[in-house]
Amino acid sequence: MTIAGTLDPGTGVVGRSTNLPWLDGTAPAETLSRALGIPGVAVQDGEAAALAEARVGAGRGAGDVFVIALGTGIAGAHVVNGAVHRGAHGAAGEIGHLRATDADHACSCGGRGCLETVIGGSQLGVRWRERGGEGGTARDVVAAAGAGDAAAIATLDAAARGFGRALLALSALVDPALVVVGGGVARSPEWTVEPALRHARAESTFHTLPPVLPAALGVWAGAHGAALAAAA
Repeated sequence: MTIAGTLDPGTGVVGRSTNLPWLDGTAPAETLSRALGIPGVAVQDGEAAALAEARVGAGRGAGDVFVIALGTGIAGAHVVNGAVHRGAHGAAGEIGHLRATDADHACSCGGRGCLETVIGGSQLGVRWRERGGEGGTARDVVAAAGAGDAAAIATLDAAARGFGRALLALSALVDPALVVVGGGVARSPEWTVEPALRHARAESTFHTLPPVLPAALGVWAGAHGAALAAAA
C-alpha cells in the first residue's frame, strides 16, 4: 500500500502526512495486515511512483533518477541503482517543501513559500482566485490560460518560476543524471514543465540541469511501485 506522508523505515509508522494528518502516528501496513491476515508493506506514495518510473518506466536503464510527481502535493524521490534513497529519517526527496517563491503563502506543512503553495494542484486554483480568477482546479487554471486569461497566465508563470527554482536547488544538492516528471499538473507541460525549464536555464549559474522526461506509467505508477516494494 502507498501512503501520502513520511514513513519511519524501521517501524512503518507515519511521521507526518501534511495532506492527510489523521494518518500521523499510525502504522497502516500493520493495520492492513491484521485486517487481511497477510503480510503488508507500506511505501510512501512518491517513493513508490519513483521506484516504478526508475525501474520500469521513463527512467528505465538509467542508474541515477530523481522522480517528481506534480499533483495535489508535490512528491519526489531519488533512485540510485534501482533503490530509493530514503535519508536518515525517511523524509528525503520532499521537494514540494523547498522554499521556491518570494511570496509568503502558508503551506500545509506549517512552512511558508513552499513549492507546493504555487504549483500544487489545489493551490493553483487558490493562487488564481487571489488574482481575481474563478474556478478551483488546476485544470480550470490551464483552460483559462489557454483562453488568454491574464490572471491564469500569471498564476502559471509564477508556478513555473517556482518549479524552475526547485529544479536548480535539486541540481545543486543532488545532481541527478535524469529527472522524470509526472502527476496531474504535469499533464499540461507547456504551462508547467517547459516554462519551468526556461526559468531554470535563465537563472542557472554553475548548475548542470539534467534531461527532464515525462513519466511513462501514469496513474498506475504508485501501484507498480508498491508491487515492486512488496516483492523486494
